[in-house]
Amino acid sequence: MLNSIKKVNLYVGLVLATYIYLFCVDVFCVIVPWLNWSVPGILNLVILTFSSATSLYCYLFCVFLDAGKVTEGWKPDEEASSAVQEVKRKDGAPRYCQKCKQYKPPRSHHCRVCQRCVLRMDHHCPYTNNCVGHANYRTFLVFLFYVCASLVHTIGLIAAHTLHTLQTSQEQRVIRTGPQSRPVHLENGFRNIILWAVLETSAFALALPAAIGLIMLLGWHIHLALTNKTTIEYQEGVRSRVQGVPYSEHPYDLGPYHNLHQILGENVCAWCLPPCSSSHGGDKFITVWDMAKHGLTKD
Repeated sequence: MLNSIKKVNLYVGLVLATYIYLFCVDVFCVIVPWLNWSVPGILNLVILTFSSATSLYCYLFCVFLDAGKVTEGWKPDEEASSAVQEVKRKDGAPRYCQKCKQYKPPRSHHCRVCQRCVLRMDHHCPYTNNCVGHANYRTFLVFLFYVCASLVHTIGLIAAHTLHTLQTSQEQRVIRTGPQSRPVHLENGFRNIILWAVLETSAFALALPAAIGLIMLLGWHIHLALTNKTTIEYQEGVRSRVQGVPYSEHPYDLGPYHNLHQILGENVCAWCLPPCSSSHGGDKFITVWDMAKHGLTKD
């Protein structure tokens, strides 16, 4: 329980507060007052609630659940082929973490923030106060998908409501100044309109840059997933090219379909659904050499 409480730092608190604020503004300042309980209103409310709730569930999953812990006393497979040993270390020797004082499985790395090794570590995320690794990477991808959908929906609703309000205001001014001038009273008063304008403008200002940044991040991780790379492995590849190391094929790139199958699971229909548990394993991965050994080719 205490460890769970420690997970909620300033960044996590700000993210949760932003979630609540954007959802409340969308529902109570846009959907209910504008669309009421009409079919479009109910449809927008259901879609927004589903995408927001799913992304929030996945976000909390990424915050509180382990990213992938190396089993204590783990040792490399002594019968592993030399090709696989090359993946682990340049000199062919098994990788060893001097800080954790134990061997490291392939693709695992030591996190300086979490102070331990993480299976198939991608990066440490300050906004979840946790690493993104083998056990929660699928959840992280699903979170990015739904939070982007939720933010785009939020931006669209606020923009549409603003345009509708401006158009309505222009029509009211025409009525006031026309040949048959008559007073028109705004439904909730001038003060409420100012309050709604402040709330919607601030929500839009929060949602727009967040949507742009997260959509770019989602696109980047889709690219990484299609090539079966982690952020660390990509950076290692860039560093090697800068140092003049000859190009070599990424050993875990099995082709787009097999890569997604390995990361997101066997059931294609469940790829976009939030997971119910962490991904298992993480200390062994199929390589292109394994596929070649069995006569398989990349898709």
